[in-house]
Amino acid sequence: MKENKINKLKIAFIGGGINSAAGSAHYAAVCLDNIFELTAGFFSRHKEINYKTAERCKVSKNRVYNSIGELIKNEKDNVDAVVVLTPIDKHAAQVINLIKNETPVICEKPLACSVDEISQIKNTLIEKKGFLSVIYNYLGYPIIRELRHMIQKGILGKINHIQIEMPQEGFIRINQEGNPITPQKWRLKDRVAPTLSLDLGDHLHMFIKYLTNEIPINVVAKSETFGNFSEIVDNVNCIIEYTNNLSCNMWYSKIAIGNRNGLKIRLYGQKGSAEWLQEIPEIIKVAYSTGRRCIIDRGNDELEICNQQRYTRFKVGHPAGFIEALANYYQDIANALQNYKKNNTIIFKDCFGIEEAYDGMKLLEAIQRSSRSKSWEKV
Repeated sequence: MKENKINKLKIAFIGGGINSAAGSAHYAAVCLDNIFELTAGFFSRHKEINYKTAERCKVSKNRVYNSIGELIKNEKDNVDAVVVLTPIDKHAAQVINLIKNETPVICEKPLACSVDEISQIKNTLIEKKGFLSVIYNYLGYPIIRELRHMIQKGILGKINHIQIEMPQEGFIRINQEGNPITPQKWRLKDRVAPTLSLDLGDHLHMFIKYLTNEIPINVVAKSETFGNFSEIVDNVNCIIEYTNNLSCNMWYSKIAIGNRNGLKIRLYGQKGSAEWLQEIPEIIKVAYSTGRRCIIDRGNDELEICNQQRYTRFKVGHPAGFIEALANYYQDIANALQNYKKNNTIIFKDCFGIEEAYDGMKLLEAIQRSSRSKSWEKV
């Protein structure tokens, strides 16, 4: 891909050490299109990991910090944004601290752990007129953007029903000795909404928001625990009523043996339907009310979005994947950040900020209330 003509946006990482899967993915993504440059960071509370990460990411030792306060003090005027990649229970305080210090923020989802925390962030953002974008990496897949374009053009007609799921197996897996594979500590504590909802449900909420722009109204849900860790919810099923008479069946789980990351969406409209599976990210299966069925990929002549130059780092038949999708989302954040720096206004296109995070958390908390009351709950 051609190098961007503008100067690179300089960023710092909070979190994202070499012992973090998210850190490796985000570093690869920000480097991919030559738009960002990672110049500073507080990568880990552990000194050795902190400096080893800096070495891997080619960050100068004198721009590696041992606290957020130290990073802000020294880098506030040197970076264009700070990327927050820490465990989710740390997000709210860190994001608020950065915004108060007038530092643009890019935060991995979920933005926070509760509606109350997001309200606090929102109030600070309004007061400081700051910049905040939240990362939902799966929305960067080119074919998903093509699907949204198809929906907006009315090719599938009014969307009546959605089936969406994200089954994984991490909380029921065992090792060769028969012992549970233990995740990070922060994943083993449920909050106002279960960590499972914050981790997986948030993605599904944003998929529906991105594709349809409809808003959840009512939900009935059931939360369960089947896996190796009795203290947390690990399986959620729900039915959600959306605006414009859209209904949705949603399932997300970490006890679905055989599913590494089975993110899948099926949309049923008045004129047609579409199906996408994240593990086969280059194609959409489409069917029409006439009986015609077809497969769409980046090689189809009628494409209008995902054949654009920015989505064709290599020719069709060579699948683009998770890192490329994340890099696409970072490109959208870069466009919004550049506009904010130039005009002091925030215009998001294909990426999202505080409002969507707030709406998503309201849904996740309603799902938990419904699981407890065993009845429909308003979002």
